[in-house]
Amino acid sequence: MSEQGWREFLSAEGVDDWVVLHGGATAVFRVPSLVAAAQLAEAVARVPGLDGSGALLTIADGRLTVRLSRGVFRLEEQHIALARNVSAVAQAH
Repeated sequence: MSEQGWREFLSAEGVDDWVVLHGGATAVFRVPSLVAAAQLAEAVARVPGLDGSGALLTIADGRLTVRLSRGVFRLEEQHIALARNVSAVAQAH
């Protein structure tokens, strides 16, 4: 994909939790503990379409980081829906 993919991602509605870095679309969700981060990661892992998408979840004490792609130029339209769904799960938690 080209520059168009990440520009469309950034201009999409409902992806306010997300930034686009060199490594792709990324969001950090703050939680009260390492256990809470692991629980959120489990819930996020159940988002339809995330499994097998190449997403990276990083659990740390007090946060869960989610990266949807492995490069800024690999962002595609389906990443917008994934981002929205991940954010919805994080807000519900």
